[in-house]
Amino acid sequence: MKNKIVLIVIETVFFCGLLYFLIVNYMQKTTAGVAVSADNTGYVVASTFVVILIAYLVGVFSGFVYSLVLGQRYKDQIEFYARKNEKLAVQNEIDTDDKEALQRKIATLEIALNNALKNK
Repeated sequence: MKNKIVLIVIETVFFCGLLYFLIVNYMQKTTAGVAVSADNTGYVVASTFVVILIAYLVGVFSGFVYSLVLGQRYKDQIEFYARKNEKLAVQNEIDTDDKEALQRKIATLEIALNNALKNK
């Protein structure tokens, strides 16, 4: 549970950073030659290339984290259903054995009844 919270916080921080760079890039016109620079107002100005690169890296990282979280959840579900399937298979085998035993008992009783009726 704590792992998920930490991962969500990290992903949120990266998303906020990306959003910051997008807003700054939209509001400030930059030249293509400057990758990242600081102007006299204290804001960081990024070129379109840097923004796209950051968006790509955040997407890759977010996908990786999301797949880890989902992978763990699905792994737990797969283990649960495997145990459930094993229990059902054992129960089905027991039911089949009980059914066969009852059929043998019925057949034995039918033979005994026929013998009793013939010997009467």
